[in-house]
Amino acid sequence: MTLEYLLYRSTGRIEQFGDDCTNILRVARLRNADLGLTGFLHAEDGVFVQWLEGPAKALNHVAELILSDRRHSGITVFGRGPVITRQFPDWSMGFSNGEKAPLFDWLVESDANSHDHRAFGNSLHQFLLHCAA
Repeated sequence: MTLEYLLYRSTGRIEQFGDDCTNILRVARLRNADLGLTGFLHAEDGVFVQWLEGPAKALNHVAELILSDRRHSGITVFGRGPVITRQFPDWSMGFSNGEKAPLFDWLVESDANSHDHRAFGNSLHQFLLHCAA
């Protein structure tokens, strides 16, 4: 089975961010388990960062749902394509909110360059792996 991944960042609805996170997680965990998808979502200060992985057909379906979801705006895709092994095999949808590791502190400490999408995406990926550990 060919696995693919999607890594994106989006802006959430600030006034409903907490409720949106709860609802997104509830639905994603059930749907991802049914579709064979795994991944990790970080939500902090109105920003979502998510890595999603699994079979291409299922990933494409969920990616379309995310891209059309009114709870997300300003979506930036940092990576999408084949992946050899799952990065988050134990998580139908892992979650962090910045209490364990604040995203913006990580980005400053890692000297992430937001103008280089590949390097910035790699830094986001490493951050999610760190949060999942």
